[in-house]
Amino acid sequence: MEADNPSTFSAKPPPLSSDQLNYLVWRYLQESGYAEAAVKLQRDWRVNAESLPFAKSIKGQALVSLVQKGLRYHHLSLTIDENGRPSKQLDPSMFFFGPESAKPLPELPLPEETVTSATSPAGSTTTLQNKGRDYVFPEIPIQPPAKRSRKAERNGSGARKVSASASRHGNAPATDVEMTNGHPTSRADARSPSATEAGPDDNAHLVNGTRTDDRMDVDDDSLPAEQAHHEPHVEVLPPPSHTLTNGESIGVQVAPAKVTNLSASTSLLQIPSSAGFDNSKSITRTAWQPGDKDSLTALGDNFCGVWRSKSHPSYPDQHPHFQELVDPAEVKLISALAWDPAGDILAVATYTDPSGEILLFDGQEFNLMEALPASQKAITTLRWHRQGSRLLGIAPFSSDVPEAAHNAGSTILLWDLSEASNITRPLSVSVPETLMDIDCASFDMNGIVCAAGGNAVYHCRAFSDLGIEHKWTSNPNENDSWTLVRCAWGGPMDGIVVAASGESGSLWLPVQALMKREAHDAPITGLELRPYPPGTSSSTSKREFATSSTDGTVKVWLYDEANNTILSLCKLILGHASPAMTLSYSPDGFCLAAASYDTVRIWNAEHGHNHMATWKGEPDSWGGSKLKEDDIMSIGGMSGMNGDGPQAIADHTLAWDSESRKLAFGLGSQIAVIDFQR
Repeated sequence: MEADNPSTFSAKPPPLSSDQLNYLVWRYLQESGYAEAAVKLQRDWRVNAESLPFAKSIKGQALVSLVQKGLRYHHLSLTIDENGRPSKQLDPSMFFFGPESAKPLPELPLPEETVTSATSPAGSTTTLQNKGRDYVFPEIPIQPPAKRSRKAERNGSGARKVSASASRHGNAPATDVEMTNGHPTSRADARSPSATEAGPDDNAHLVNGTRTDDRMDVDDDSLPAEQAHHEPHVEVLPPPSHTLTNGESIGVQVAPAKVTNLSASTSLLQIPSSAGFDNSKSITRTAWQPGDKDSLTALGDNFCGVWRSKSHPSYPDQHPHFQELVDPAEVKLISALAWDPAGDILAVATYTDPSGEILLFDGQEFNLMEALPASQKAITTLRWHRQGSRLLGIAPFSSDVPEAAHNAGSTILLWDLSEASNITRPLSVSVPETLMDIDCASFDMNGIVCAAGGNAVYHCRAFSDLGIEHKWTSNPNENDSWTLVRCAWGGPMDGIVVAASGESGSLWLPVQALMKREAHDAPITGLELRPYPPGTSSSTSKREFATSSTDGTVKVWLYDEANNTILSLCKLILGHASPAMTLSYSPDGFCLAAASYDTVRIWNAEHGHNHMATWKGEPDSWGGSKLKEDDIMSIGGMSGMNGDGPQAIADHTLAWDSESRKLAFGLGSQIAVIDFQR
């Protein structure tokens, strides 16, 4: 007798993973039109949902179908026995959502009056960019508007009517829609007390960060009677449009969320005295180890070490442990550090007469791997190429050379560690100016380095070889000394170089021959290009950059390629009497942070630069106020806030971890590690 065929129902289905469940929820939000929630979920999930291997197998409305089938199974499991025979009648008290779940939901009453200002063509869409994909957000057809006051109106529930953003395609004007929390959606309306739109006149009067030159309210009493007392009408909203039928969606943040106080989620680190720390000196650089949110390196003129707070057999209490890497007794100066992009190698520049060295430490136990020959001058800045094992640096002058002799010239250096065997000397090129800053970029197995100093900006090829490609010089009569430079390269025709003059407050795009005079009213302290997440369209992000200044502001700029001009997007206020001493974009480009002596602010760089979070150091535990007083005294009592004095003496450092969730603010001998979970 033949054996029975095995049952086809004996195999158990695979378990539901968190990625699968997240994808189903993400698809449901997209299909239901909740674009903002979908994007927020994907950002926190940190997975490219479209690239998941099972995504192509998921049909529409999969989450709803799965839940419905699960409810049927739940009901059947309550009414049949193990043999599949009915055992009892299904009672409403047994329902998954309870006996009241069958009742119809109460309908919310429509507002008595819904005022609109313009019509949009039915089915029109707004296309935005996010993570390299075009998203389409359907606009709701509305009725022709009745005229009304520009003052904010409120209904009985306290909801405020505000203006929604206009379509990005065509010239459709903005439309007024009812929003529960009164959230403005356009960049011009998505304001915070610290974010302002900068229009053609960037010097317009500001009150709490809001321009007052062109904004006024119109009272209803000033309108004709037929306009002031118009008949209300009820707007009938169409069914929700499923965004995946028209394209993909992006979340649009329609109002600034409540500003978060990060003081409670901050820990303070102190350079231990055992590190040979001299209180007259301070931290000059901080950097997180890429891929490790628990390893933070710090550098000063006479110390270099790393805090490791992750669980380790040597540190059972998980208290941050400072591991000193360089013995200050063996070197004269510790001048720069840089992590390679993978977090495998830490490079530290040291100087001891008559020459310097590059010390390479492994990223696991921080053991010294190798000491590379450097220059006869102190190296002040180190950078790693994103591609290949290539390290770049500048050596402006020897540490013992008098200030008057600094015009002896500088050296740009390249260490090619892809051929680490028999490295005798780095590749180098000399320039006559005293270089103050460098930045590097790579694309398609090619690399460049840009260096700035004096009235010159250099562009060098720097990958397998090193050489000067171009030199730009500004007008020597303008007294511009280019102290900061940033560059980015995303393709053969997609690159940008931006330089800033710390003293004159000018900006310069040398490739485009664009100059922005008096970009700030005081010395510029920081310059950063906005980064972009992997897999996104980089062109727009690479053209956006930000500057900080002792005038207390952070300004966001955009290079307008079509008109070949520098546009001012917004001005951010750090706080009363708070000079902006440094700034930093998060690696994903979502946040922009700036710091003063005892204040750090974080803005949303993706949605109108709304103020997201603030950290303030307490005087009894944070020494920022004391250092500010020392800086003012050291420059003769002049305040850099008013632009009448030089830049501060104390170094300020800001560093995001690779996940854009922790921010390290270094000042003096302290570091505030701010946990920012958005």
